[in-house]
Amino acid sequence: MAQPTTDLLDRVLISKERGAPLHLQVRGILRDIIEHQCEDGQPFWTETVLMQKLGVSRATVRKALSDLTREGLLVRRAALGTTVSKKTIANTLGVFVHQYNSDYQSELLQACADECRRRGFQMQPYYTHNGDQVSEAFERVKLPPHQQRIIIMGETEGFTSQLYKALQDRGYRAVVVDAIFPGFRGAYVGTDNEQVVRLGVDHLRSLGHKRITLFVNEPAAVESVQVKIRTFERICREEGLDESRVFLCGTKLGESSFDAAYQSMDRVWMQEPRPTALFTLSDPGAWAALKWCAGRRIEVPAQLSVLGFEGVRPSRFTNPSLTSVAHPIVDLAKRAIDLLWEKDEKQELLPPHLVMGDSTGPAPSP
Repeated sequence: MAQPTTDLLDRVLISKERGAPLHLQVRGILRDIIEHQCEDGQPFWTETVLMQKLGVSRATVRKALSDLTREGLLVRRAALGTTVSKKTIANTLGVFVHQYNSDYQSELLQACADECRRRGFQMQPYYTHNGDQVSEAFERVKLPPHQQRIIIMGETEGFTSQLYKALQDRGYRAVVVDAIFPGFRGAYVGTDNEQVVRLGVDHLRSLGHKRITLFVNEPAAVESVQVKIRTFERICREEGLDESRVFLCGTKLGESSFDAAYQSMDRVWMQEPRPTALFTLSDPGAWAALKWCAGRRIEVPAQLSVLGFEGVRPSRFTNPSLTSVAHPIVDLAKRAIDLLWEKDEKQELLPPHLVMGDSTGPAPSP
């Protein structure tokens, strides 16, 4: 069996401008070639060939080949040279997920488990907690990179960034789900936050609402929340919604978004002019608003329409049932797993959809 054609190396570009270390770029290129172009047991290129074709140093090539050997994709023998090993394929999905009370995260994790069963994969959750260090979290990963690929969900932006880099440095394929942050260039799939706001505002506008409060019951420091706030403010300017506003509950990371919303409702209701519609940044904020209204005999939606965001199952059973802009949870799970087996590190935004309940209705008469 001959080595792969060196034409494959003519199609790649190694760049010192990309920011990623050269050996990581070389390793990624060679891993893709092995996975998509090579056969088990096939002789692999020598260090000299790779140096000449890629224009990098021997040390860079050697480091990349050593990493691929540790991953189990290459076998290096001094007398026989280097050969490809594809006997073991990745069939385990590891999922790093912050363990806190979130119906959305629970449903997304369940969707990943369902998709794994459909594809014949095993799923291994790695639960993290407040105060965990990346090094501690990484110690829970026992399988090598060629046997396992990783999803990161529900983690803080800083933890996600560090964990993704640690996984990448050790040769693991990883994708971040719904926790984007500025400057991140790795694999990502999430709900389109601009479309979330547009869909919600359009729904409320169609019912005649002009005094809409964006109820920020999630931590405002999170980038996805910032995107929603900026989008809402832009839409209000464009559409002349001068009496609409953003209300910050002051929720901190790790705090209950339900409690933050409930404790803020007195101030929301005392706004002048009083809002006719409340658009919360998570379903628990909407549940809190419904509870507060019920305790004060404020009729929903006759006096106040309440619109949530997430579309989780418990929202079907509130009184009244909640209208919510919903994450495409099943599609998020499917695309996250798809991206782990695709050649390029892609970033994709998926469209939300509206789940109709009974908590939104026509704006009350002035």
